[in-house]
Amino acid sequence: MLTMCDYYGMCDENGRCVGHPVKITKEYGTIIKGFNEDIRLVCSPCVIDGVIGSDATADETGLFAEIVKLPYDISIVGNGIGKRIVDKFKLFKNILIALKNKGTIFFYQVDFFFFLYLKLFYRRSTDRKIVILIYHQDFTGGRFAGVLKRIYEKALVKVDTVIYTQKGALVPHDNAVWMPDFIYRADEYDKYRGRNKTDRVVCLGTMSRYKQIEELVDAWRRYEGLPQLIIAGRFDTKDRVEKLLVNLPGNVILRDEVLSYDEYMTMLSESKYCILPYDMGQYKNRTSGVLLESIYCGVIPIAPEVLLKQNMLPGIGYKNLTEIRNLLGDNTDKIKELFDSIYKEYGLEYAAGVLKNAVSA
Repeated sequence: MLTMCDYYGMCDENGRCVGHPVKITKEYGTIIKGFNEDIRLVCSPCVIDGVIGSDATADETGLFAEIVKLPYDISIVGNGIGKRIVDKFKLFKNILIALKNKGTIFFYQVDFFFFLYLKLFYRRSTDRKIVILIYHQDFTGGRFAGVLKRIYEKALVKVDTVIYTQKGALVPHDNAVWMPDFIYRADEYDKYRGRNKTDRVVCLGTMSRYKQIEELVDAWRRYEGLPQLIIAGRFDTKDRVEKLLVNLPGNVILRDEVLSYDEYMTMLSESKYCILPYDMGQYKNRTSGVLLESIYCGVIPIAPEVLLKQNMLPGIGYKNLTEIRNLLGDNTDKIKELFDSIYKEYGLEYAAGVLKNAVSA
């Protein structure tokens, strides 16, 4: 039996999963099930609740043969040093339980502390094959870059296969292969892609400290004539929301909530632009699911220039959010002409081949 694992489920104060784990769990599970594999799902509680509901013992869809609910979620509420330390112990406990399984284990959500755990505690076994998927290729920044790099590289030796999602990345592993983090499926995205686009900009997803929401709102406050901006997603702190609501520009709507999948996709697909105001000092060498979803829905992404270049994807790139007033409307037809080639290259056939080679016994 093959094991799929997401030990890092992030939730809001109500235990509801935030981000894209539920979507990709179903997506990868459906693809792997097509290889005639029985799947054991081992995940944080909020991920399992989002995939199959609160009953963790039954999967009415028949997608997963066995369900194992790990003990801990990671709450996005709060950000103190004490919480961070406790969260790391929760991650270690979840990883420990997951690694007790034998056979192939597909970790499709990993962070630096996964590699730290492997380096400190894990020994390779002939009874176990570890496949990981990494969404960002730089776990080694800051003043401790040298130490972190050594930990990362030592841990990778204990992994059998690495799937990486950032095109052009150099992964120090002999068995590494690229696959998009989100897979283009015509049956899922075509119904959204053809919708009429309103001349507005949306900023969607989890509003973490990695996003420069304050700078984004300030740009809309300073420059006249910009289209409507809708910011919708769960913020990491209420304090940020309260400060943003003070003197919020009239053409900016702010919604601090977790959107349903259909509401999220509808809001995205009916917009002309989607802006991704990542702080690249903290977000370098990463992929973005919202970036791909925008392209899949025929929406023009506006993102840091370096993010687009690192991921080799089209869009309107900026170096600073103050440039936004000069960028909207530039070359949108040329950008959209590049989308068709992406739909083919990032499609199901290629991704299924990568997963089959990586996880099948």
